[in-house]
Amino acid sequence: MIKGFASRENTFGYLSRHQSNFRETPWFYCSPIAIGTHLGEMTEDHSVLYQETIRYCLLNGLNFIDTALNYRGMKSERDIGKVLLEITENKKLNRSEFVLSTKGGLLPGDKDAGLVPKDYLESVLLQNKIIKETDIQTVETQKHVLTPNYFRFALEQSRKHLHLDTIDIYYLHVPELSMKVLGKDAFYNQLEDLFYFFEEQVDKQTIRFYGMATWLGLIGDQDEKGYISLEIAESIARNVGGEDHHFRFVQLPVNRVFPEAIKKKTQSVAGIEMTVLEVARQLGMHVTTSAPFNLGKDIQKTDDSLRFLMDTKGILSTMVGMKQIDHAKQNIATSKRRTIQ
Repeated sequence: MIKGFASRENTFGYLSRHQSNFRETPWFYCSPIAIGTHLGEMTEDHSVLYQETIRYCLLNGLNFIDTALNYRGMKSERDIGKVLLEITENKKLNRSEFVLSTKGGLLPGDKDAGLVPKDYLESVLLQNKIIKETDIQTVETQKHVLTPNYFRFALEQSRKHLHLDTIDIYYLHVPELSMKVLGKDAFYNQLEDLFYFFEEQVDKQTIRFYGMATWLGLIGDQDEKGYISLEIAESIARNVGGEDHHFRFVQLPVNRVFPEAIKKKTQSVAGIEMTVLEVARQLGMHVTTSAPFNLGKDIQKTDDSLRFLMDTKGILSTMVGMKQIDHAKQNIATSKRRTIQ
């Protein structure tokens, strides 16, 4: 296992060495464009492409990687882990120079084991009593859980895949699915139990920080099913972990189709309506964004979209899917251009 985690001194040194733009948190610096690993087929061919591109990015100026246990049937985490093990063992990169985020909550499949999500649920999660049927919230074809026992298992799977002792940011993945089924009272009660678990994991140094990676949960209207109040969630974290709690990150989509995080006052603090970016800043949280090209559906993909996000105050980094070195080179060049932040 690779020991350590991202540090302020060494992430700053990495980005300075590559003459890259950077964004700052109190704990680390990161590139304004991050390596996303969501899209792609669950094939060895795509794994080779991902590994080549991840390696190139890490050695050429992007020091932030984002993934999830369920991405590509667990293959994305495994592809990342293979590269991280190689380049840290070869001393081409130090663990303290890069930031890694992953996610749990959506029940996954395991492509390498030949298990689709339904089979993984039955033969691994239920058979081994990691979760019970009553722990599952189902929305259409997606199954979601909040029980800490599942996250104990999922976190260990992610650490094993990534070969990391410590994950920098661990997100609760699309929690709005559970909110839709449970309703507010039950959801926030279960969220409190989960936050206690995450704070314990911080103490054990399996993770450094935790957060929520949402789709519409933070940017929808407040009367919509699935809406989550960031103010309430942060107050739960403060109740669990005190003023120095570790609920410090949220992820959400920002693109031409979903501009709400920047333009729409969907959240509030003390009764004052604000955008998600404004609320996060007030609560001492950091926002990463996903789907800059709307999951590949935006046919007008240009680096103008990325530059716009880089120029938007309050966005720490934008997750960009890339499995071609040519695309990586373009994104690295964009990330190094002067921005207004």
